Amino acid sequence: MKVLFICHANICRSFISEQLLKKYLPGCTVFSRGLYADDSYIVPQKVWDFLAAKQIAPTDHQSTLLTKDDLHQADYIFLMEQAHADMLLDRYAQYTDKIFLLNDFVFDKTQDIQDPIGLSGRAFKKQMDVLDKTIYACAEKLKREML
Repeated sequence: MKVLFICHANICRSFISEQLLKKYLPGCTVFSRGLYADDSYIVPQKVWDFLAAKQIAPTDHQSTLLTKDDLHQADYIFLMEQAHADMLLDRYAQYTDKIFLLNDFVFDKTQDIQDPIGLSGRAFKKQMDVLDKTIYACAEKLKREML
């Protein structure tokens, strides 16, 4: 199974989701991309600190722009925002069966996962804890679907 997470720049939400799912669902191929990624974007220190607190070792990561081949390779494609999902569904209707808003797939609710990149301190941690619980629930659902 190949899982793709997509967000805006691929330095926070999608990257963290990738790392968490790798932890919660070992053996699954997981990767992340950004709709507006640029290789000059760097992962903020607060993201590395959050991952370290989850016992996830630092890894090489570069903000990577989404390609059509990425969509083709993935079995599941998870987006953080409805607007991003709508854009992909409009452009790539052939992948409709595997493109999901993350919260809709996990919790059956159409709700964006807000970009916490501008947040700091407790507000950032609170948003990341919500993402962590969502990815854990996603891993559990994917495990059931693999059976």
